[in-house]
Amino acid sequence: MSMTKTLGVMTYIDNSETMIQEFSWLYKSWIYSGNWKTSDLIVVHHPDIADHLPLSEPGVITIPCAPAAAPGSAFEGYHFINSIACLAGPHVDPIAQRYPFLLRTDADVFLTEHLADVRPEFPVHGRGLYHRSAGFRRGMLDFCERHGIEHMNHFGCGSSLLARADLVMHMLARQTYWTEIILKDFGESPGVWPGWWRGVATMYAAEIVANEQWGAYLAYGRERILDVESFSLAPIDKMIYHIHALPTHDYFSKYSFRAGEYKDIDIDTLDRRIVREYCHWIAAADAGMIKEMSGYP
Repeated sequence: MSMTKTLGVMTYIDNSETMIQEFSWLYKSWIYSGNWKTSDLIVVHHPDIADHLPLSEPGVITIPCAPAAAPGSAFEGYHFINSIACLAGPHVDPIAQRYPFLLRTDADVFLTEHLADVRPEFPVHGRGLYHRSAGFRRGMLDFCERHGIEHMNHFGCGSSLLARADLVMHMLARQTYWTEIILKDFGESPGVWPGWWRGVATMYAAEIVANEQWGAYLAYGRERILDVESFSLAPIDKMIYHIHALPTHDYFSKYSFRAGEYKDIDIDTLDRRIVREYCHWIAAADAGMIKEMSGYP
């Protein structure tokens, strides 16, 4: 790690063609946006996919790790936990702790040039659309009351977190703890979307950690800044650091992209200053071309 690399961008890649493709978007945007000059990618991955990752490249650290959602485990059948639990532990902690700041994020994201020098004094949270339902809020407050958690009415803390390394690492460990309890609480019931729903238990767990430790994460934190929607028509201004390919069919949609619905669009006509067109261009552009454009060694 160069002394100028003050941020580690952490993500987990499962043994999934979809996740491998999505990671390529994060990887290409990290290069194109210039973040490769000031941050490193910490890529924890399923051991079987090493050959599909950019090994031995400058600024890319790859760490194999078996998924936490293993048969017989408390997380069996809930693969979303891999993106949280696999980012903490003796296989990754010594590396992550080299960086003053960490960004914990999913694979299906796009970084922008404005992230390159952002090292916030206070935690910067993403946003999760799950929080908009009154049914969810009732479920969350009920769960917290039954488990002795003081919820400070901060809802929807989101998927991603940019903060000091110690806060991010603590969040990952505590988020894993609460996810297990939430899953047990659901039992065999999936719940109801968009109400209180088992499918986003890891996001609920992040919100619980942020509220139970309000002074560290939310008292002065910036909420709902990361995870800008990939279908946004907005220009990429200086407050847009990080864009998330959400589960939508609105352009830019990761589902539509994979289905080939954009194949007739000439990417040279896309305006990379606009959120949704930037996402499309990054997803479709050749990695070699992006490296050459960006001076990536």
